[in-house]
Amino acid sequence: MKKVILASASPRRHELLKLLGIEHEVIPCNEDEKQLRVVEKFKTQLKEKITSKTIEQMVLEVAYQKASCVVKSLPANKKMNSLVIGADTIVVLNNEIIGKPKSKKDAISMLQKLLGNIHEVFTGICILDLKSDKILSAVEKTLVSMIEWPIERIEAYVDAEHILDKAGGYAIQGIGAAMIDKVDGCFYNVMGLPLSRLVSMLDNLDYNYL
Repeated sequence: MKKVILASASPRRHELLKLLGIEHEVIPCNEDEKQLRVVEKFKTQLKEKITSKTIEQMVLEVAYQKASCVVKSLPANKKMNSLVIGADTIVVLNNEIIGKPKSKKDAISMLQKLLGNIHEVFTGICILDLKSDKILSAVEKTLVSMIEWPIERIEAYVDAEHILDKAGGYAIQGIGAAMIDKVDGCFYNVMGLPLSRLVSMLDNLDYNYL
């Protein structure tokens, strides 16, 4: 059986792999720094013009960079028969990237934009098969419709939840579920890892988790 390595510090992605019963080791890279560099590179090239295509390119590139960064740090014995999974999730509202909030004030501002509107969630996945040298990549997009909340409830939510590590400043699971009106697409994609897409990719690499 190939060994699975998750190149992410995200507790949600770790939980989702556990949900599938996939035994894995978590070895994160410096994700935020890598993501910032890639996003800034794309913004510079495109002069701030953001499209669905460029967002897909961004999340795929960041996912690949996360996985390849971890591969470089692995000892020789772990490179023999491992699958390294990198993933990156971005929230987009009207062609504007909504990243991770830097503060509670920033999170409140983000939620004021998102609530009452429909936004897109893109997740890029990259799997590096170190035995065969195969690289598989895919992007999943989900549309999320949110209801409106009064400012008092937004502030209470931000105070109650640990949201500074979450794209868009919210989590679809837990208390945040109450702000969701409708999800068009993969629910787990909004959590950071589209499971059906991931399993399909693992199948293509002859990894059977059942």
